[in-house]
Amino acid sequence: MKRQVLVSVHDVAPAWIEETRWLLRELDAIGARPRSLLVIPYHNGHHDLRNCPELVALLQEEVANGSEIVLHGYTHARAGRWRGDPLTVARAALFAREVAEFASLEWPEQRARLLAGREILSACDLETVGFCPPGWLHTTELPGLLAELGFAYLVEMLSLVDVRDQRRLVTPWMGFMGTPWLHEQLAQLGARLLAPWRARAQRISVFLHPQGAPDSPVCRQVLHALARELERGGKPVTYAAAIATP
Repeated sequence: MKRQVLVSVHDVAPAWIEETRWLLRELDAIGARPRSLLVIPYHNGHHDLRNCPELVALLQEEVANGSEIVLHGYTHARAGRWRGDPLTVARAALFAREVAEFASLEWPEQRARLLAGREILSACDLETVGFCPPGWLHTTELPGLLAELGFAYLVEMLSLVDVRDQRRLVTPWMGFMGTPWLHEQLAQLGARLLAPWRARAQRISVFLHPQGAPDSPVCRQVLHALARELERGGKPVTYAAAIATP
């Protein structure tokens, strides 16, 4: 079986529509389709996806061509004190201080935001079965809550979790964070450390953020590495397709 390459574009929101278009064109140029598009439905509590018909049309076109929509938080913004296990709290404080939304919410608010986010997507004729918390960070309640609400999977940084039966698919990664220099360099160091694991993995994750992507040498390096992976026979698949694979 060909190695699965889970290509994803994160932080799809009105604020970065042009950068997202650029990424999609670059991915088209190397044959990286289908892909998973991680959509923020109410970015920062101000930018409702329903008020951006241009982006909605772009997403509908992507879905028509085989890509999938993934709910990516609700506001993508921290909402309170950190919650979760000590490692989650430390990662949130160090690497996702302003964005780890689902590591800063109590259970009832998580539930409300999942429902509200899915409702916004549905109003745009965009359906989803998956969820990726901002920063890949969440409390222990989230997997069970997703299953209760009818979601199929949860995206974590190193794995894809089927919340219906707790099956976990490991997904060693490489990617572009779109963050300030130090954070970006730490991410690239992490990707280099994961290279031996990626080389023998059945499936890998390649993620791209739109922030600063068109002008970033790091983003172009990641796109080049993705192109090489596809040339070697890697098969682009969505998260939903990967979960459906026996």
